[in-house]
Amino acid sequence: MENLCLLIVVIVYSVSANSCQKEILSLRRENHMLKTKIDAIEDKLDYLMTSLTKFENSIENEHIVNSKNNNHAKRSAVPVIAFHFYASSNLNSLGSHQTIIFDTKLTNEGNGFNKYTSTFIVPSSGFYVFTWTIDVMNNICATELVVNGMIVGLSYPDSVAGENNAISTTVVKQVSTGDAVAVRANGCRQLRSDTIARCSFSGWKL
Repeated sequence: MENLCLLIVVIVYSVSANSCQKEILSLRRENHMLKTKIDAIEDKLDYLMTSLTKFENSIENEHIVNSKNNNHAKRSAVPVIAFHFYASSNLNSLGSHQTIIFDTKLTNEGNGFNKYTSTFIVPSSGFYVFTWTIDVMNNICATELVVNGMIVGLSYPDSVAGENNAISTTVVKQVSTGDAVAVRANGCRQLRSDTIARCSFSGWKL
């Protein structure tokens, strides 16, 4: 009887063990299938995230290009204002507060500079750069940049006997439409302006 009971226990344990093993194998297969599906989903997510990043970068780049194009179009739409004139020959015996005549045009975009009065009439308000070069011979010469007659810049070139010396001066100034800008001399005996050295006056809007 005891042997029969033991045999029954062994049979039950064996059946139970086989059943557990099958259950374990089944769970392993299910786990493997789930892992495969999860891996596939993660791959799809990675692909979607990569695609989304590329799309966002594309949109951002397009926005940058459009902004640059718009800014370029805006800059292109703004008319250029710039001038450069120089004296065609030497200037002698300039009196006090006499406007220096720069009679030869190299540039006059916007037509703001009048070569006969040697005065720049501001076409539109804004910040401008003005620069002038004076070459003196055998003397000293004070010059003034004036806006509506008010001094906004100064230069004081000088030279010893038998020599000439040039000096350039630059002023950045906010001016308004209709303002008159010119360079005046203040006691200059002789200014040199020829094929070797030139007296000149330039300006442009920023």
